[in-house]
Amino acid sequence: MVAIVDYKAGNLTSVRNAFAAIGAETVVTRDPDVVARTERVVFPGVGAAGSAMQNLRSLGLADAVRRAAKTKPFLGICLGMQILFEHSEEDGGVELLGIIPGEVRRFPHNGAKVPEIGWNQVNGRTEYYFVHSYYAEVGRFTCGTTSYAGVTFTSEVRRDNLLACQFHPEKSGKAGLRLLERWLAGNVEDEGSAGSPAGLTRRVIPCLDVRNGRVTKGVKFKNNVDLGDPVEMAVAYSDGGADELVFYDITASAERRPIDIKMVEAVARAVRIPFAVGGGISCLADMERVILAGAEKVSVNSLAVRNPSIIADGAAAFGRQCMVLGMDPVKSAKCPSGYEITTRGFREFTGMDAVEWAKRAASLGAGEIVVNSVDADGTRQGFELELTKKIAEAVDVPVVASGGAGNPDHLVTVFRDAKADAAIVAGMIHSGEYSITDIKRVMASAGVPTRMSY
Repeated sequence: MVAIVDYKAGNLTSVRNAFAAIGAETVVTRDPDVVARTERVVFPGVGAAGSAMQNLRSLGLADAVRRAAKTKPFLGICLGMQILFEHSEEDGGVELLGIIPGEVRRFPHNGAKVPEIGWNQVNGRTEYYFVHSYYAEVGRFTCGTTSYAGVTFTSEVRRDNLLACQFHPEKSGKAGLRLLERWLAGNVEDEGSAGSPAGLTRRVIPCLDVRNGRVTKGVKFKNNVDLGDPVEMAVAYSDGGADELVFYDITASAERRPIDIKMVEAVARAVRIPFAVGGGISCLADMERVILAGAEKVSVNSLAVRNPSIIADGAAAFGRQCMVLGMDPVKSAKCPSGYEITTRGFREFTGMDAVEWAKRAASLGAGEIVVNSVDADGTRQGFELELTKKIAEAVDVPVVASGGAGNPDHLVTVFRDAKADAAIVAGMIHSGEYSITDIKRVMASAGVPTRMSY
């Protein structure tokens, strides 16, 4: 039996689903006695160090976690690794559990986007999925290192019975499941498989627009046709090399109804890579339901325009890395940047300048910005390069290009010329004309950092 510690800061559903996928029995608990008597303990985490430590103390879990980390097979994940150290710069300075000597610091920007989001290597070999703004310094018990933003940081620590990782094995595909299997077997040595060139790779993200429980696709938000079951398609794209997935319930906001939570739960059970969900999000409670259902990120669009403070509230409650700003800009002479924000599926024009809105959203706490060009959507004539570049240069968080991908060269161009960190694809793969591997081969041949081991 594996106890998964719930201290109101864990990606519990993803961790539980990953262990279920390898046949391990788990219990999610806030009870210190259960942590004490269970054979193995997993300590996951997303969000902020300050609130996490406060939750551990208020729930009476801090001492139980300390004892477990010293006495039984113990696995810390992401924030659950950072909290094992002594001190963090986050939240103005936080005293941590002090199990591992060392300091947790914030990434310098150094021209890099923060948070680090995507696939990177441990020890220049196996690729795993990272999403974090703070890192642990390399120290005495470091057994794995990774480089980002000009910093080499601790991505794995090992001390007697304890293993902890900055990345998310539960969302790192087959490599992550193998790590969990090795941990259960008592073998925590890195498998040492060859990966792509060291460093963060550019992400290829299939987009599944969902209406009435089915995937659909149109051109400029019109004339949509049915394409299939979202869960079946998600599994196929995950197995085929997708780096992440994104699901948009495209009529939820217009119809003013909540998102389809059953679909989110089904996808979370079926895939072992990260996914974001958007559409039909109206409040923090909706965000919580989506995250508890198994999504890693929540995308807000119309809601954020109406109520910008929801971005800050969501970042404070769930962590900046969970908050994605989706925007639907259209060319317009009314705005200084030449692009105006629309909402409710291109049904309402706001008069808001797209670049200024991106900057404001990033300052409020958005961890990522998706630039979904209405003019390019579904045309397969290429991404909106001008606006994507303007936003990528204006904000210090990752930017995702969306709308217009028609062939692999379009992705090479948007990464190289528009400085995108990730790119969303839809029609070109839904049609079967290109596979994700086809796209990635072209990217790799063009020198774009690309994850090819899956």
